[in-house]
Amino acid sequence: ELAEIIKAAGIPFIIKGIMTEEGALKALKAGAQAIIVSNHGGRVLDQCEPTASVLSDIVEAVDGQMKVLVDGGIRTGTDVFKALALGADGVVIARPFVTAVYGGGEEGVSLYIQKLAGELEDAMRMTGALTLKEIDATKINY
Repeated sequence: ELAEIIKAAGIPFIIKGIMTEEGALKALKAGAQAIIVSNHGGRVLDQCEPTASVLSDIVEAVDGQMKVLVDGGIRTGTDVFKALALGADGVVIARPFVTAVYGGGEEGVSLYIQKLAGELEDAMRMTGALTLKEIDATKINY
């Protein structure tokens, strides 16, 4: 059924809420171009694992056959660095942007983006990662 929906959409399809290797492989088989590893802020099920705990296994399971994004508790540039080091192709950040826009409008969003970028750059410098592609699990202790 999901494969039919993806085909009917006619555009690149991303599935959010993947927390298992099995779920990732089902999304891949159905034709999704990307997934978002997400526990929906931990509000869906009590005792749901953090996304960082499952990310590496999911990335390994899809073996580069689709993009893997991640959300859940990512608030700083260091968090972005860690997610990339665990294998994510990118991160999704929502709630902090809501706070930024309500607190400071366009300027608040711009300042938050600058903060994230600066923290990510600092983490890269401190670990010797000169490019985003050089960020990997050897750069973190988890």
